[in-house]
Amino acid sequence: MPNLIPLGKPEKISKSGMLLVPIKPTNLPKIGEKVVTRKMEQIGIVYDIIGPVISPYALIKPVKVVYEDMFVVREYGGSRKGSGKGSRKRSGKKGD
Repeated sequence: MPNLIPLGKPEKISKSGMLLVPIKPTNLPKIGEKVVTRKMEQIGIVYDIIGPVISPYALIKPVKVVYEDMFVVREYGGSRKGSGKGSRKRSGKKGD
């Protein structure tokens, strides 16, 4: 199941038709990620991230305009650190 990363509700609609959504700096979406509602209805995609680092905004290119909470879909959650052969720490001693 994909991870849903919360974005928030749209604050404004730009003159070009983009949804302007204030986001937390800790939940920055990637450009091109799908944006969905809680019911997994696709709203659009993340078009750009703008504004100051402290309080950024996501520009969402909408497929349909919805004034609900929005989420980003992350197909591959988590990092790859700690997986595979090279993740085991070595002590540097011979014979380990």
